[in-house]
Amino acid sequence: MGRIHAIHAGAALSALSLTACPRPPVEPEPPSAASARGSESALVIEGTGNPLVVDWQPEHRGDLEVAMREGVAVVSYDAKGLRLLKDCRINGTYGFIGVSTKEQVIALESADEVKANLPGSGLSILAQVGADLGKGSEIAIAIAMVGKRKTTWAKASRTDLTGQCEGATHFVRGATVGAFALQSAARGRTRVAVEIFGAGVSASHRGQKQLRSSDGTLEACRQAAPDASAPPPKCGALLRLELIRLDQPSAAGPLGAEPDGSACPSGFVFAAGKCTTPKASAPHACKHGDPDCKVQCERGNAASCVTLGQMLLIGKGVAVSDADAVTAFDKACTAKSVDGCYWLGMMYAEGRSVAKDVVKALKLYLPGCESGVAAACSAAGRVYYLGDTVPKNRPLAVKLLRIGCNGGDELACNDVGSLTFTGMGGVPKDDPVAAALFKRACDGGVAAGCTNWGYMHEVGRGFPKNETFADQIYRGICEIHPSACADRGIALMYDLGSRKHDWKRAEVELEKACEHRIKSRATMGNTLFACVVLNVFYGASYPIERKEARENAEQLAETCAAGEARDCTFMAVLGLSGRSPNEGKQLLATSCKMGDRWACELAKHPPAK
Repeated sequence: MGRIHAIHAGAALSALSLTACPRPPVEPEPPSAASARGSESALVIEGTGNPLVVDWQPEHRGDLEVAMREGVAVVSYDAKGLRLLKDCRINGTYGFIGVSTKEQVIALESADEVKANLPGSGLSILAQVGADLGKGSEIAIAIAMVGKRKTTWAKASRTDLTGQCEGATHFVRGATVGAFALQSAARGRTRVAVEIFGAGVSASHRGQKQLRSSDGTLEACRQAAPDASAPPPKCGALLRLELIRLDQPSAAGPLGAEPDGSACPSGFVFAAGKCTTPKASAPHACKHGDPDCKVQCERGNAASCVTLGQMLLIGKGVAVSDADAVTAFDKACTAKSVDGCYWLGMMYAEGRSVAKDVVKALKLYLPGCESGVAAACSAAGRVYYLGDTVPKNRPLAVKLLRIGCNGGDELACNDVGSLTFTGMGGVPKDDPVAAALFKRACDGGVAAGCTNWGYMHEVGRGFPKNETFADQIYRGICEIHPSACADRGIALMYDLGSRKHDWKRAEVELEKACEHRIKSRATMGNTLFACVVLNVFYGASYPIERKEARENAEQLAETCAAGEARDCTFMAVLGLSGRSPNEGKQLLATSCKMGDRWACELAKHPPAK
């Protein structure tokens, strides 16, 4: 997927076009707590995990809700179980993405399944239910899901934590919300959600140890709309968490995806909505990179087909094959997997081993968006924004991008932030809102989001002016992302805070960004302008595509006319590099008068011969 360029590149909308499939998940580190199985301890997840929290006491789920309002929640997940660290957090926020109401019944049939799926108080539940579990009874959980709370943080280290964080192991990437009803019941009897929500103690179980708890109502959840900005009253309980281990490489697939084989402890697989022991005859979700993915896909497990397709795109455990990836995604999509449809849509949008068909891609994205796949909302929004083979619909595009951002898609947050900063796409200018959106994008590792956030500190929009902090942001993100070195190089060309301009050092940083652009064919951030500045002012000869330069100039003209001085400077640089050098010089002078110090500095240096 593409992204809008940095705000001071005029929110270049050509970058909204689809450029490359999202990187498939990174395989988590192997679990090291298999010895916990069969003991009186909880089963521990070492990488990602998706435990249910319907067993938590109301006050404990209330504490978790408060923690998620005050920042990104942090937990301890060890042999003692799953515990919220109330006084520990990461500086970030959660958004909400609605979904078409989904009802599901999960049956926990053994003590191991209880411990694997309810690590918060599974041992307490086992003490209440007694030895009858797995013989004549089971734990039946009815869930009605209406949405998900998501943060853009996809990876974090212990250095990102603040507060009292002793014992911290994971942070809460997201949580599904809705209503639930949990009860002990006779084993093996088929149930539907409405029966469990409305049930009391059954006659057949009177006199036995009973378990019953609930939060919310099924009726309220059935009234929810998938495009709602918040869950309805009596349908906002936390149901299942998405946990990411601290200091683990990012393992994000399609945002909003259902749990897969990586969600379970060692020795368990994910099937029928729960972590369970593998059964020879039953298909289950495989783990990324596992040779078992092909077998499970052939058996009909849609999640395994999606994982297999991702593996085929990058050659993880299998030979790279775009054609076979299309087949795997298509099989998953045919089996009603919205994640599979999203990935298939990406293949059609890019024309990878299939004829390029953006209209078909859009049709594949929309069901995923309604089901909470944030990246599908964002992809659909970009199609409508560009009007690529479909009529432009800017209001719908912005709405979909906002939904994607609230669903945890950091790229969408940068897109909407750029539109909000510049006032493009019919979005009213709002500096504080734009700043918050760029912060969310930066939290998710978007280099352009970080540099945009830094630029707002530099010029004092949305924040008190702080050039020193802006310089720290530029320097820090350049050390991580070569594409961000364009902004670092530009900043080095003029005085910023206590640092004096340094054109020689600026050249080094600009070259990093430009060469990264050429090697990786990246079109994000300000890498285009890194190459253009090197050509114009340093006498380099990096290739620049006329079409891309023309499209950027057209978009810059709109924001420059709206008073964005830095965008006027970028437009001037493009003019100097093309057929309008005189107009470029005049525009530099205009931009300098508008207050852009970079333009004033460039005006002192004639273009290289």
